[in-house]
Amino acid sequence: MNDATRAAVTGDRMADSIDMLQPLPLAVRRHTLVREVDRQLARCGLTKIDGASDGVDAVEAAPPRLVIAVSGGPDSVALLLACLALGGRKKRQSRPFEVIVAHVNHHLRDSADADAAWVVDLCRRLKVALHLEDVHPATVKGNVSANARRLRYRALAEVARRVGARWIGAAHHAEDQSETMLMALCRGAGQRGLAGMSMTRRMGEITLARPLLNVRKGDCEDLCRKAGIAWREDPSNADVTKRRARLRRDVMPVLEELWPGAAKRAAAGAEVLAAAFAALQREVEAAFGLASATRWPRERVKTLERGVIASGLRRAALSARPRLPDRLSNRTLMRAAEAIRSDDRRPREFRWADDLTLRVASREVELTSSRA
Repeated sequence: MNDATRAAVTGDRMADSIDMLQPLPLAVRRHTLVREVDRQLARCGLTKIDGASDGVDAVEAAPPRLVIAVSGGPDSVALLLACLALGGRKKRQSRPFEVIVAHVNHHLRDSADADAAWVVDLCRRLKVALHLEDVHPATVKGNVSANARRLRYRALAEVARRVGARWIGAAHHAEDQSETMLMALCRGAGQRGLAGMSMTRRMGEITLARPLLNVRKGDCEDLCRKAGIAWREDPSNADVTKRRARLRRDVMPVLEELWPGAAKRAAAGAEVLAAAFAALQREVEAAFGLASATRWPRERVKTLERGVIASGLRRAALSARPRLPDRLSNRTLMRAAEAIRSDDRRPREFRWADDLTLRVASREVELTSSRA
């Protein structure tokens, strides 16, 4: 980040925390997106008053803090506006909360510093505290996108710990969710991948919340317009050499044309799939034990449905090789499950990627590795 932008942020990389902005326009405060964010923040426990929060009366406790990741795009700006509309209200059975913005500069494109400067200006206009964080995923060995995601969440968690926040808000929306689910389907991912992104995810003592997963990007843009606030465009979203961008340009519009509202319906279906996955996991854990286990009595697992056996084998394989998913197809897992369920007692071996071998003997099933 350039010196001018950094100089615009005061006090340990934090903008002056001055009085809250004037009430947002009525059209913003009554927007359907704001109501959806309200509902989801209550679900994740941020605004719900139950009298048992942290062992103190939630009404008398200091307002909880929510760190919102703001890139400058319409989705993150809309989430910020919605949370500002909700944060200072006085509503029965809903506690107020304090909003803090975090902007992570990945230094991956020419406009990165300009984006950061724009967010600085936005937060000054809205009179909201801001933390700027710099990460450099291009300098780390490995996949740049994966590095960027890992470093971004690490930076956001650090900001949350620094300010004493237990929640982080991310602005993934319905189109993001449906794209994620479709890519998982085409990769042959397991049940967890098909369920897409979860509405909440634990990051140690911090909860990551995604309150916009049931909201279309068009609604985000509409809220920004009603607030009279523009947004930044990420040029990488138009780079069709990347799978997600190609999918977004050439596939998603066709699906939306064939089934209007497809993205929102897919996002709603993700919650059902996540619940089904949780139930499946309970059955897998009961039969296969710990994820790190590599040996199971054949008689115990052979009575399970093929899909349950395949899920248990996938879980064990990913525990041993976290980077394996795209090279372990459902067809491969189902073949192994059929062998386990078979009445044929002859020993069989299935050689998988990353030096993993599944051995199916008359009395035992074992996952082994030739790697030292």
